[in-house]
Amino acid sequence: MRKSLFLVFGLVLCLSAAAVAADAEYEAIIDFSNGHESGWGPMGGAVRYIAAEEFRSEPFSLAVLGRTQIWEGTIFQVSNILEEGGVYTFSLWIKAMEAKPGSTAWITAVRVDKAGNASYERLCDPVEVNTTDWVEVVIKDFVFSLDGLDRIEFYPEIDDVEASYYMDDFKIVGNKPIKL
Repeated sequence: MRKSLFLVFGLVLCLSAAAVAADAEYEAIIDFSNGHESGWGPMGGAVRYIAAEEFRSEPFSLAVLGRTQIWEGTIFQVSNILEEGGVYTFSLWIKAMEAKPGSTAWITAVRVDKAGNASYERLCDPVEVNTTDWVEVVIKDFVFSLDGLDRIEFYPEIDDVEASYYMDDFKIVGNKPIKL
């Protein structure tokens, strides 16, 4: 009887642990506090630097300027940090240094297939940016899959081609691990 009771108790513990693991939430954030671009790289001819003069989270943000096209700025490869089949939410905070009134920002994904062909997709609704406030750009329920692809990268776009901006607190939350 006692052996059966321990067996049932052990089974309940295992099932409880499996249920908790299935509902696990993983989180990672890049806030540039280490003074590095932390995986964000060049996109077009824009200039990037770690900025100490403006940030959402101390002591730094990433500044992007010298843009001449809406897609120019910086890009981040998500395919080397996410797990196949994971569902993720992303957020990025942006504050304009200079931007025309009514300018908007959003995040675009570029999916590059194994033959090197790229396809582009806007992943969220545009958010108005300004020089006064930090605004959050959010991607919800992104299902990660590399099926037939070489890589997936994300980059912010601003519809004012001459806008310069700061970005900070790139946050990823998902139901599978994030390997930053």
